[in-house]
Amino acid sequence: MADKELMRRLKAILFAAVWLGCISGFIVSTHSTLHFLDLANKAPGVVVALNAGGSHPQIEFINSNGRRVSYPQEGLISGYKIGDKVTVLYLADSPNPQATIDKPGAIWELPFYFAFMAIPIPSIELTSRRIKKLDERGKSEQWKITE
Repeated sequence: MADKELMRRLKAILFAAVWLGCISGFIVSTHSTLHFLDLANKAPGVVVALNAGGSHPQIEFINSNGRRVSYPQEGLISGYKIGDKVTVLYLADSPNPQATIDKPGAIWELPFYFAFMAIPIPSIELTSRRIKKLDERGKSEQWKITE
């Protein structure tokens, strides 16, 4: 009995730690994204190649210094074709320009993933506890067949 209780508590601690990590990741990534959006420059860009179909297009644009930049776009995006015009957001003064197209699926990808992971974790733990309570109650109340 003590081993089951210990395992239940360890499981609860693990779920809490993972959940707190997801919430922290969501907060940090949201703050970082908002900061990026405040500082970002806009430039017209074009899809020059398709990596992994249309879901990872190769984007090319000219930054404010006149330098041609090409990068593979990631994110929750799809359906792009070579020659498609896009708006690129980038940080001009950063060694890593962090360029991304101006689409919600590309901009908010990381906060979305953290939120998607953080929302079901408490419900999994609460459902597990509820099932355990129902199982324990069912064991104490034995079914009796009466005629």
